[in-house]
Amino acid sequence: MGTQVGWSASVVALMLMLVGAGRAVQDGASTPSRTDVPKTRGDCQTCHPNEARDWAESRHAAAWESETFAQTSRNRTLKMCLPCHAPEPILLKGFGEHPALRDQERTHGIDCISCHQDANGAYHGTLGTKTDAHATVKNEQFGTVDMCATCHEIFGTVDWYKQSEWGKDPNGCVNCHMPVVERPIATGDGLPARKARIHKFEGATPEMFQKGVKMSHERRDDHLQIKLESVWVGHTVPTGPEYVVVIVEARFLQGESEVGKHQTLLADNTAIDGNDTRLKPGERRVIRAPIPDGATEAIVRVLHKRNRDLPDEQARVLYEAKVGL
Repeated sequence: MGTQVGWSASVVALMLMLVGAGRAVQDGASTPSRTDVPKTRGDCQTCHPNEARDWAESRHAAAWESETFAQTSRNRTLKMCLPCHAPEPILLKGFGEHPALRDQERTHGIDCISCHQDANGAYHGTLGTKTDAHATVKNEQFGTVDMCATCHEIFGTVDWYKQSEWGKDPNGCVNCHMPVVERPIATGDGLPARKARIHKFEGATPEMFQKGVKMSHERRDDHLQIKLESVWVGHTVPTGPEYVVVIVEARFLQGESEVGKHQTLLADNTAIDGNDTRLKPGERRVIRAPIPDGATEAIVRVLHKRNRDLPDEQARVLYEAKVGL
C-alpha cells in the first residue's frame, strides 16, 4: 500500500530595562504587550517590536552564539567564517563585498543594524518612509538577491539560485524566506497595517521543506520506493557549507520492533569522495530501500543536520510519514 503526503517610548524603555535581552517571540499581525520584546542594538525594538520578535527567533539572531557555529568555526577561530556571523553594517562596503567583523556586541549576530544602517547612521529600506526617529533612505537594491549574496554566495547558494527557474527574479530570496504579512511596520498612533515582510528568515523548517519538496512513497516488489521532487526550491537541498547534510531515512518495523533501516545522504561530499548528492533545483529522484523480511510498516523521515557529525537524535525532522507494507 502506498501513501503520498503533499507538501510608548518611556514606558517601553523602562520595561526593556526590567526584562533585559529576553528573546521570547510572539508571532502575529497585531502588536501584543511589549514586555517580551527582545533588546536589539540601537533599540530598534522600541518602534519595530514585531520585527524584533521575528528576528529573535531567527538563525540570524543566533549566528554568533550558535553551538553549531562554534563547532564548525573551531570555537570561532576560523577567520574567514567570522565576519558574516557578526558583521559591521554591510552597507559600509556595499552589497556583494565581504563585510568586516565588528568588535562589539557580537552576540547579536546578524541584526537590524547589520543590514539596514549605512555609514551615516541612516536606515535603508524599500520604502524610505520619513520619520523623526532616524534618517531613512529608499534603496531599490534592498532585499535583492545581490544583497543576500553578500554573505550567502560563498557556498554556492546564489549560483544555484541564478541557474534555477526563479533566477531572474531579483527578489527571489526574500519572496521565499521573508513572506509578506499585513501588520504595522512601526508603532505609533494611527499607523495602519500594511504589507511588511516577516523577519524570521526561515529555511530548513518542516513547512519550508514540505512546500519545496514533493514526497511520495510506495512498495514496489521487495523495495520501498521513495520519490523526492524539488518543486519550489531555488537551490540545492541542503544548501550552505559542506557540513550541513540531509538524510532520507526509512525505518522498517514488525509490530513495535525495528527490523531494518535504510538511509540516503544528501550532501556535498566533493572534498571527501568527489560526489555531490544534494537534491538539485527541479530534480526528481527515486530512492529504493530494500524491505526486510517480516516488515509490516515503514516510517519515512527526512532529517536535517546543521553538522553532519551530530547524532540523528539531534537532527531536525523535516518530514515524517508512515507507510503500510
